[in-house]
Amino acid sequence: MGQGDPCLRFDGPNHLRLALNTQDGPVAVTLKHRGDEIQADLVGDGQSWIADHLSELIGLQYPPPRFEVPRRLREIAHRFQGMRIPRLPCISARLVQIILQQLVSFRDACHGWRQLVHRFGQPVPGHEDLWFPPGPDILRRPVSHQFVECGILPQHGRRIVEAMRHSSKIEACWNAGRDPESLECTCELMLRIPGIGEWSIGFLRGAGLGDPDAVVLGDYSHPKHVSYFFTGNTTAEDKEMLRLLEPYRPHRFYVLALLLKGSPPAPRQGTRRRSIRGRFR
Repeated sequence: MGQGDPCLRFDGPNHLRLALNTQDGPVAVTLKHRGDEIQADLVGDGQSWIADHLSELIGLQYPPPRFEVPRRLREIAHRFQGMRIPRLPCISARLVQIILQQLVSFRDACHGWRQLVHRFGQPVPGHEDLWFPPGPDILRRPVSHQFVECGILPQHGRRIVEAMRHSSKIEACWNAGRDPESLECTCELMLRIPGIGEWSIGFLRGAGLGDPDAVVLGDYSHPKHVSYFFTGNTTAEDKEMLRLLEPYRPHRFYVLALLLKGSPPAPRQGTRRRSIRGRFR
């Protein structure tokens, strides 16, 4: 959620700190990449539980594929060869982050997340700039005006509350992604929650549930970005994006992530979306 995410801090290219909630309690994770090894330091009630899921948390279960053509894609993949698709063992906080990104700019979503964490989360002991995200039991309680005070649209607040009411069922169904059927079971369950649609599920599958072939349908910019990279066209819909990504199955989300990170977006043809923060003044 941007460089200012209070739950994730990068202290250099090979050093990060992450705070998250687990079924056994909160845990702060410090990761340092040295040579061919990753050193992990864990602090908190959930350290024993998260220790069994560190590999998936940082995406080591997914070996990135090699691309030969087109050359530009091969070059981007080489430039970002360390990029992985993580499979998060706990997904409630990620679901909240995705709800916040529905139909608003990424900047506004990041602002709302920061305010939400600082208001309802807890600082990590021993870390001045790292916070534990608020857990589902806390995010079931806020009322509309409290979300608005965090710069979050009322409808997003209602969706967060509703999703967190089902969080126990969601986490139990997901079961840290241990079972092969967990992915589809979890997605089917969340699709029955009001306010969670195919865009949210596609985004969560790729950026949370470890699905390298996820497709994000209904996004405003992704089809244009993909089409601009492969064909030079600045206008496209989901159907065209799926056609262009089809040769890369079962790595379509990975390819999309590479393009979003390593290639320029399609030239903007309309006005920039206005910040939602102006609505609360």
